[in-house]
Amino acid sequence: MSPSNDTHETTFPPRRAVGPAVAVLGAGGIGRHHANWWRVEGARVTAILGRTPETVRASAEKLRALFGFDGAVFTDLPTLLREARPEIVDVCSPAARHFEHARTALTGGCHVLCEKPLVYDAGLADERLLAQGEELVALARAGARRFGLCSQFSVAARTCADLLRARDPAPVTALRLELRSPARGRPPDPAQAWIDLGPHLVAALQTLLPGASPDWETLRVACAGYEADLSFRAGGASVRLTTGFTLAGETANIRRIGINGSAFDLIGENGPDGLFRMRYRSDNGIDEARPDPMRLLIREFLQDRPPLGPDAALANQRLLLRLRAAIASVSNQ
Repeated sequence: MSPSNDTHETTFPPRRAVGPAVAVLGAGGIGRHHANWWRVEGARVTAILGRTPETVRASAEKLRALFGFDGAVFTDLPTLLREARPEIVDVCSPAARHFEHARTALTGGCHVLCEKPLVYDAGLADERLLAQGEELVALARAGARRFGLCSQFSVAARTCADLLRARDPAPVTALRLELRSPARGRPPDPAQAWIDLGPHLVAALQTLLPGASPDWETLRVACAGYEADLSFRAGGASVRLTTGFTLAGETANIRRIGINGSAFDLIGENGPDGLFRMRYRSDNGIDEARPDPMRLLIREFLQDRPPLGPDAALANQRLLLRLRAAIASVSNQ
């Protein structure tokens, strides 16, 4: 789902008006695309955080080439918060650092957008991970801080539903959601693939069937290689979710959203303005381009309406972990 899996490093328009100060934690991978969208949407990326002086300097050079970044670089978050004083912290660091980084930023009085998964550490029990998520939500509420989970697949699912609804306003009775990305040398592990990609599918499910919970008695799980395939009923609809990694020679990225029998493929491309965007192409003739869903997610966060706010972020975490446990129990047999 992330544009880091597509070729789209282009020359972007000049800076827009001055807006809130943003710090991006982990700007070497997906974080560099976050940083650019903050800039395009009118915010100021004033600082980035990296693991070592060498890696953070390398990230800064990439951002300078991408959009002229001239902010400060740090390897210590408390120092960044004290010296750069950002209003928003975008947590794009490794998943095992999400809890620490988000908690420190919230305690420091910042609004926080956190990459998926909300929190995850393979060495911690699910109960502890859920407690960490609950602590972050409680901190955000106590400090009246904006808090959201970054899953652009939520925005993409909403776009697919809107495009389909223009033709057929029928309620959702069936969902088929599939997400695959390159393995990049990782060993076959369906449960880990689910942790990497599953938050997006859960977010789409939350968006398309708001408030619906799985009927756990209907859950069926199949695993093979990198793939996890889950089916169940929720909110009166049949649901099928598939995640996996692709190998060399296969289609690298598969982003597919099926609603009531209409399947959309999501295809990343550069628009005529040089900005990355998403094309929504269905098997029933819909073929339309829309802004990158990550860009829209960041725009909505700036407008104080994150697509996945505190309650939705925590619900995403709960469902993600329960389904991961089901996948692990099958793949370990």
